[in-house]
Amino acid sequence: MVFNKNLPASLNANKFPLPFPSIGEKKMKLKNWAIALCSATVAVGMSVTAALADTIEITGNRVNVRSGPGTNYRVLTVWNKGVRANRIKQSGSWAYVVTGPIEGWVSTSYIRPVGGNSGTTQRISFAPGTSGATVGGRVQGSQYRDYLLGARAGQRLTASITGTSPYLQVLVLAPNGRTLYTGSANWSGALPANGDYRLRVRIVPEEQSSGASGEYSLTVTIR
Repeated sequence: MVFNKNLPASLNANKFPLPFPSIGEKKMKLKNWAIALCSATVAVGMSVTAALADTIEITGNRVNVRSGPGTNYRVLTVWNKGVRANRIKQSGSWAYVVTGPIEGWVSTSYIRPVGGNSGTTQRISFAPGTSGATVGGRVQGSQYRDYLLGARAGQRLTASITGTSPYLQVLVLAPNGRTLYTGSANWSGALPANGDYRLRVRIVPEEQSSGASGEYSLTVTIR
């Protein structure tokens, strides 16, 4: 360091801050910025909707089913204690649930998972040169079997289920979780978006507690 003999000693002692940050200060600022960025990423990740696949039961009376995840969304219908539905996904303290033709968001303060839920997920792939496939299995009680099938918007999906029980049911869910079909017959429809479609085979909710079971064969085609 070069000292100026004409300056007071206090100035030569470098007690005033430097006009530019030192290398150490730059490294510290960069480290703090990286930590802040990671924290923000984690915070954003926590707010992302989580994909789920289980059965829930309503625990209160006159529970609002809303069009979105919050009390500012309109009420679609009201459910009472004991109603069961499939929870497809969750955003914060709100769950997106589906039962029959009804789908919407309910507060997680008024639901509980139904014990004994069990399910598997399998991706369907077509053999070369074909546009369809058949899968099969068995479900009982609250068990379910999910099948994922990638498709593009505008394609037509056909699903048909046959089995040994009149209580077998198939749900066709769009990539955003919206129900396209729920029933026990053949279904065919144009697909609204690109992505993975979920076909769920289960026993109808009204008979799950009775332990009803059935073997099934599910055939799907895409054209």
